[in-house]
Amino acid sequence: MKFLSLPLLLCWLLALLPAAPARAQCTISSPPAGCANPFTATDVQSGQEVQALCVGRPVRFTPACGRVVPANLLYYNALPGTNSQPPNCDPAPGKLPNDTYTPTVAGTFTILELSNTSVSGGTGTVYIRNFQVVAAPAPGFTLASCLNNTVALTLAASGYDQYFAQVGGGGALIGPLAAGSTTTLPAAAGSSITVIGRYLTNNLCSGQATQTVPALAAPQTPTLGRLTVQGALPGSIALDISNLPAGYLYDVQRADASSPGGFRRVQTALAGSGTLTLAGAPAGQYRLGRRDVCRTDSAFSALVPTIALSAASLNNVNNLTWQTAGPVAGYTVLRDGTALATLPATATSYADAAVACGTRYAYRLQAAGAGGSHSVSATVAVATVSTLAPPAPLLNASFDLANRFTLTATQANGVALPAGGQLLYSRQGGPGALDFAAVPTATDTLRDPATLAALLAAPPCYTARLLDVCGNTSAASQPTCPSLLAVAAADPDGLTAQLSWSAFRGPGSPAAGVSYRVLTLAADGTVLATSGALTGLTYLDPAPPTNRQILRYRVQASGAGLPAGAVSYSNVASLTRRPLLVVPNAFTPNGDGLNDVLELKGRYLTGFIFVVINRDGQEVFRATDRGQTWDGTIRGHAPISSAYVWRLTLRDEAGQDFSQTGTVTILR
Repeated sequence: MKFLSLPLLLCWLLALLPAAPARAQCTISSPPAGCANPFTATDVQSGQEVQALCVGRPVRFTPACGRVVPANLLYYNALPGTNSQPPNCDPAPGKLPNDTYTPTVAGTFTILELSNTSVSGGTGTVYIRNFQVVAAPAPGFTLASCLNNTVALTLAASGYDQYFAQVGGGGALIGPLAAGSTTTLPAAAGSSITVIGRYLTNNLCSGQATQTVPALAAPQTPTLGRLTVQGALPGSIALDISNLPAGYLYDVQRADASSPGGFRRVQTALAGSGTLTLAGAPAGQYRLGRRDVCRTDSAFSALVPTIALSAASLNNVNNLTWQTAGPVAGYTVLRDGTALATLPATATSYADAAVACGTRYAYRLQAAGAGGSHSVSATVAVATVSTLAPPAPLLNASFDLANRFTLTATQANGVALPAGGQLLYSRQGGPGALDFAAVPTATDTLRDPATLAALLAAPPCYTARLLDVCGNTSAASQPTCPSLLAVAAADPDGLTAQLSWSAFRGPGSPAAGVSYRVLTLAADGTVLATSGALTGLTYLDPAPPTNRQILRYRVQASGAGLPAGAVSYSNVASLTRRPLLVVPNAFTPNGDGLNDVLELKGRYLTGFIFVVINRDGQEVFRATDRGQTWDGTIRGHAPISSAYVWRLTLRDEAGQDFSQTGTVTILR
């Protein structure tokens, strides 16, 4: 403690003088010779002299060095700050009762002592001491359980000069320990750890806190399931990680021969994490490590290497090459997200020839590694280029149900042509040779504007060439020639139909076999019947549907070089048959059950009106349905033997008006 020496002055007499323009100051006395501390501070509870004070712990001040001062002539004041003085050096208003002081806040305080030699006056003595008041909070600390029945104790800065730890209720004190330090203690889960904080200046000022050692989750070997390069390296790498229970320390490590242990820590990982992204990561082998907080145990995932993939294109072949930073079990090449090929672990390149010029493809390389891990390269995009002519397209000629002739081009396997190119169609024969305007491959179809009649008169053939986006033109496709169908009645009444058609030529060689089937259609195109497979070019339908006036047919061709499942259709050919009404020339409505009514019989009678007229021109019977019959009565009267005229009118299925007349006689 520091004392100031000034001439002696009776400080309390100054307060009795007339008011001065400035506040009076105390004259501080120097300590007596050989007496460093003219008064002492004693802890009330323990009776121990102290050099620092504790918040909440009372101390009593007494004269020292053999000084004896009557209690009524002795004053003590406690003032905040260093070398503080009471107003006008008057200690009476702040006199400490019983010379005892209990600090309430921490900080520096001035204790001032005034002692008088007598009540009636004389010379007084003023001494001061500066004391540090300290608080005694509960020390802050954390516990992290470790394996092998140990725990890591980390101390927070709580203001104490030193700390001690105690395991259990009565264990030996471990310390002193410094704030901010981490200490490993032998303690199983469920044990108690008590931390005690103390000051060197006053060991009576102390605080303590107790915590229970938490349980630790069972250790697991961390898993680095997938490593995905997200661009050029060094660059971003995404990691799929798992098996990271709480209570342990995790980090990503890269193999590095220059680092201690052969691995360099790259980035920490949080417990429970599922993904992690490394920035600016170089090529190499990576693993995920686990340690307990006390560093008494560790485990590591399998090593997963990076893959650096590159791609280039030449003459319709995309060439992939790669470098892998460590061993793998094998590779899978993916194109546009779909597996393309599997390769052995020794492979370092792959040539993809199943590509189309001008098309852009995205490739990735995936490798299987140890422990079920996978390494995935960044996506590499490449546009296929070439100066080679593309393969000739495959061309199919067919009619739709509306008799519109359509040409469709595909690749040789039936797959759609690459987008961006053009198709150049040509017609040979038929209405005349013609080169059609270019059609985009995205459309891949062409309709010949020639009329059906013109095509029937001279069946044509067609070819197509493919102009790819690289400006290369294929050879012409194999000519394809549609089947053109005609049908005629095979008997005077049209009860049978004779079909004939031109040969279908498909995209295969002329020697490729062709199989035909005749399809009988309803008006809406629904297939009513299908013949067996035919190889000839004619067909007799011996039993067409009897309830349809118009017979509709088309021929389906398959084979001839068409891809599996593909067919070509001929035009729809139709045969219209005339309606027919059969009416007897007489009937006998006499009730004998024989020929008593007039019935309507015939073919294709729909939507008709049938009337019977007597000789006076009066209508005596009308029917609109074949189920209606006439028993000869006229407005309820008995039949009259006579000759009657009948007439049938209708609009047939082909939209043509049809009428038929005749006579019928009633006989009694």
